[in-house]
Formats: sequence, structure tokens, C-alpha cells
Amino acid sequence: MSQMDVFSDTNLQPLAEIKIGKIRKNATRLHGVCRYNLGVDKKRKDLSPADVKEISLHPESLSEEWTRYAEFLLFHEFLHALGYSGHNRAFRKLEALWPDIGAKDMGLKFTKYLRRLNAKYSWKCPNCDWQTERSVRAAGRYVCRTCRVKLVDCALTIE
Repeated sequence: MSQMDVFSDTNLQPLAEIKIGKIRKNATRLHGVCRYNLGVDKKRKDLSPADVKEISLHPESLSEEWTRYAEFLLFHEFLHALGYSGHNRAFRKLEALWPDIGAKDMGLKFTKYLRRLNAKYSWKCPNCDWQTERSVRAAGRYVCRTCRVKLVDCALTIE
């Protein structure tokens, strides 16, 4: 971040003081989070790293396979710590400055990886053989988008 021109007038040193933690390992949608201190209003205009309790990343993102994505996640959460609390146009403009474009695009792959990792069941269409891995049973509540046939649960075996 310190090499980026847009942050040349910003004191980035307080970011180094923020504690880095891990979120729960069974999370599939949440990859990283900037946790503010108790009582901090995230809509304030003058948020700073001093208002941040910790930045937490998904433990799987810290593996060697996902290092590039973890670096992008940390950058994303540091932007929140610098006071950009929402995901508005200004935030997205700063986020787009991340040099590794491929790392930004890894989010969807990471979500699919986590879903597969945490899956206990496979929902399968008996008609067209479409299937997806899920962590909860379908129990006859869901139908195939294509065939309109109830999806069947198959327990996944632990390898």
C-alpha cells in the first residue's frame, strides 16, 4: 500500500498495529472482516485504524494456494480500517488499484472451494443428473431449475 500514490499522504503505520485474527473455518460467504471496537459508529466520516479491534481472515485463505487472494483480502480490509466503511464508488475505486488483477477474481473460486470443503450432502436431480454440494439436506424442499423435479439428498463420504 505504501507504494501506491493515492496513499502517499496517508499515515499507514497504524495499520501495522491492528491485530490479525481468523474467522470460523466453516464460513463460506465471509472471507474477511474488519471488526471495529465496541460502540464505534461505522457511518462516521472520521474512522481510523484506532477504531478497529481486529481484521479477521478465513483460515483457508492463509494456505499457500490462496496467498494471492489473502493479500487482496487484507488490502480490502485495510481500506475499511482507513475509514472507507462501505462498498461505495469511492471504495471500489481504491480497491481497483490493487495491482494483482487475478487475485481479485479469486473470490468466487474461493467461495466454491469453501462450499465444497464444508459440504456434507450432495443435492442431485434424478432427471438430468445436475448436482451441487451443500452443507444442509434438501429434504424435498428444493427443485431442479431445469426439470422442476425434487432434488434428492446424497450423503457425502468423508475421505
